[in-house]
Amino acid sequence: MPPNSGGFFDYDHKKDRLEEVARLAEDPNFWNDAEKAQELGRERKSLEDVVLVLDQVTSGLKDAAELFEMAREENDDDTLAAVQADIAGIEKNVSTLEFR
Repeated sequence: MPPNSGGFFDYDHKKDRLEEVARLAEDPNFWNDAEKAQELGRERKSLEDVVLVLDQVTSGLKDAAELFEMAREENDDDTLAAVQADIAGIEKNVSTLEFR
């Protein structure tokens, strides 16, 4: 789980709300109110967009850090270059979150 990033992404709140919305969607009466169901569906999609990207960023950074350490210890310039490319991709994912 990514560390709390403060109010900007508010990961913990979004993740908790996503779990709550998912539980609500499991209720057999969920579709009885189609308008509310659609609203919760849109909210769920919006929450997933942020939570899943932050999870991917966290995982990618962890993997990149481990790979970086191995490459540095072995003086493996090709792998170091690959880590730099991975970090650039992670930065791109983070920049997309700024608009959500």
